[in-house]
Amino acid sequence: MPDAHPINSFVGLQKHIVVRWKRHHKSWIELWLEPREQAFICYRCRAVFTGYHDRTLVRLRDLDIASHRVYLWMPRHRVDCPRDGVCREATHLARRGARCTKRFEKLLFTLTKDMTVKAVATLQGVDWEMVKNAEVRYIAGLLRKRDLDKITDLGIDEVSEKKGHRYLTLVTDIRRRRVIWVGRRNDRAVIRAFFRWFGKKRSRRIRRVVIDMHDPYELELRVRCPRASLIYDHFHVIKPMGVAIDNIRRRIQGQLPPEGRRYLKGSRYLLLRPSETLTSKQCISLKELLDLPGNVELTTAYLLKEDLRAVFRELDPKVARTELRDWKRRAMESGIPEIIDYVKMLNRRRFGIQNFFRHRQTNGLSEGFNNVVKTLKKDAYGFHDWRYFRLKILRKCGKLESGD
Repeated sequence: MPDAHPINSFVGLQKHIVVRWKRHHKSWIELWLEPREQAFICYRCRAVFTGYHDRTLVRLRDLDIASHRVYLWMPRHRVDCPRDGVCREATHLARRGARCTKRFEKLLFTLTKDMTVKAVATLQGVDWEMVKNAEVRYIAGLLRKRDLDKITDLGIDEVSEKKGHRYLTLVTDIRRRRVIWVGRRNDRAVIRAFFRWFGKKRSRRIRRVVIDMHDPYELELRVRCPRASLIYDHFHVIKPMGVAIDNIRRRIQGQLPPEGRRYLKGSRYLLLRPSETLTSKQCISLKELLDLPGNVELTTAYLLKEDLRAVFRELDPKVARTELRDWKRRAMESGIPEIIDYVKMLNRRRFGIQNFFRHRQTNGLSEGFNNVVKTLKKDAYGFHDWRYFRLKILRKCGKLESGD
């Protein structure tokens, strides 16, 4: 047997002694360890003992040496603690119940940042549950170290979890640009659960909350954060206007004879796209469409839509409110039923819209995180365990690791 000191120094096990080693023809190495000090610590009360009740050998996966996989045979002792009875000792080499060392778990956690669990398991030649459990333990440890104080601005949005209208709710810290909480469903109960977790003291610091006009969110927020300014994301305010234009197009198309419908067919996105993003060819097609006889309502609605977008681009809150009142007057004078219904909706939501003019905050950050969540689902081909899915979202979008 070679000298144990070079092996200890090479593999970084200074607190243990390598008493035996064996190299197998299948490119893997086994090392048998013994502790240098005969001191055993109860993992519950941290009491120190010089003797032990019994011991067993356990095999742990360790970091590879070159192209050789390394397995450690380590004694695991049980101590007879007067306070807690017979229980296992605490060890710095591996976590309780783990089948690998802490440093190997750290390697698995690092690899799972940009690789799937299955890919990491195949690369390291381990079971996928070992990779998943290592990532879960590390994420849970990072979550305990988060600083959630001094949060003043929140963004709340929903993202699809799976088919069948099943959603997750993401709560975002707008200032630090991170997701701080993920809940299942998109009703009042999920917002109530968030504030119970967040705490009353932190909730009193909230000054602004950006949402997408989802009624269950608004109803619960007015109860939990009565002093906070409730802001509607301007994209979701303008979006129903596009729906109204499409409904007008459908109504007009249904009133035309079959030979006249071909002029409106395929024009949906031509009407809904912003005018500054249209190509020269699309501009010509749009002008021809709006100049057709019988398209007066559609032309009026399109011009109102472009004027509304200009209103929400106005930076001065007083000017924006004045222009919005003028826009609503012109919209009501148009007499178009779909536009009138949209104006009534604006009147019901006027406070959230005025808060947008005052603070100019949007939910674009949450919408960006929604795309990240969709990418996570696509890379993993879905998640059966939603709690693990929640931890993956917090790791990817929560800025838990240094340098993110």
